[in-house]
Formats: sequence, structure tokens, C-alpha cells
Amino acid sequence: MNFKLTPMLVGVRRVDQGIMTYQRGYGKRIWLTMWSFLAQGNGKNILVDTGLDDFVVPPEFTQETGLEPLFMEEALKKQGLTPDDIDIVINTHLHDDHCGYNTLFCKAKFYIQKKELDFCADPHPLDYRYEPDFIEKLDLQPLDGDLELFPGFELILTPGHTPGSQSIRIKTEKGWRIIPGFCCNKENFPSAGPAACPGVHCDAYKAYDTAQRVKNMEGVILPLHEVSVPELC
Repeated sequence: MNFKLTPMLVGVRRVDQGIMTYQRGYGKRIWLTMWSFLAQGNGKNILVDTGLDDFVVPPEFTQETGLEPLFMEEALKKQGLTPDDIDIVINTHLHDDHCGYNTLFCKAKFYIQKKELDFCADPHPLDYRYEPDFIEKLDLQPLDGDLELFPGFELILTPGHTPGSQSIRIKTEKGWRIIPGFCCNKENFPSAGPAACPGVHCDAYKAYDTAQRVKNMEGVILPLHEVSVPELC
């Protein structure tokens, strides 16, 4: 089965490249785009990540990229949808810029790794990106490892960035597309040589190994914070 995959830009920040690539790129300022991916197929509207619920768009961002970030309800409206039309939400992980709009989707089932849910309930003091409010009163379907949600739609446990990060592999009419479960941009996946470990991680060794695993999967990688994601879909 093939799914239609539409990236929706639902947040932006200006950050240092080193946040994406461990021990590389420090001092280079980049645009950190937050994408929510709308997958449609098998009679379902599915969201992968819900983006950042509060942001200000620097005017130079649209001038430089031609992209226009939207708040989630506006982004869905452009696709002819409302939050109530979303059947399933999958969070790659529970940092605030990937689950900020979760509570909009009160009719959806949420597929999140149990290790990630447990960590969100009691995060380490060093990781300030977690907010338990983002998962309150949701219809949670905790996962313990990999799951083929539908034929052509796979959830894959890929820890290291966070304890329960998961990547998603989706079959589209253009072939397989991979949404990594960790914060990254195109610099994490050079054409030659190993993938770069994400700059933010709870376990650098696991995060590095996960990055290699994702790079070697069959399919086109859609880095979670890459400006050129629409061109890759």
C-alpha cells in the first residue's frame, strides 16, 4: 500500500548547527525547521509529530527560504482538514518541538514508545525539553519496540537521541520515505562516510549507532529539521 505524504511546516527557530551534529559544525547558524508529516492512506489521516505550539517567525526566514511556517490548525486547514479529522498521531519522541500540539487531537490514537512515555513522566534534570502536559488525557497506545502499523507503514525503535525515539518508514508512490526518530538535518547524512551522531542525545554511542542504521535503511531520509524536506518528499 502507498501513502500520500505531505510535510507541514509548523515551527522554526534559529540555532547552532552543533545541536544537530555532535562534534561538528559548531558556530554555524542555521534555520531549524519543525515539520509535521501528514500521511494519508488505508482510510486514515495520520500525523507524524505535531510541531511547536508557540513560535515567532523571523521575517528573514521566509525571505531566505520561501517557506511560511503555520500554526497547526492553519496548516491542517490548507489540507482541507481539522484536528478532529486526524485518526492517528505518532510522536518520534517527546521533546517540545515534536509534540507541542498533541492535545489538539483529542479523537486520535497516539502511538509512542513506552520508554519515551516513562521518561517524559520523570525526565532527567538535564533534559528541559519534556513537558508531561503534552501527553495528558490522550488515547495512548504504548509501544514496546517495532510495529508494522499498516502494510507500508513501519514504526522502528531507534534510541539514543532520547530513550524511546522511534523512526517511521512509509511507502509512497515515489518509494520508501524515512522519518528519523532523532533531531537532524542533511548534515547528519553525508553522501560519503558515516552518519553524524545527533548533537543532542541521552546516549552518544546508541545515538551514533542509530544514525548509521537509519542511513543504511532502504528509502529517502527526511531529516526532521531540514529546510529542504519538501523537495525530498
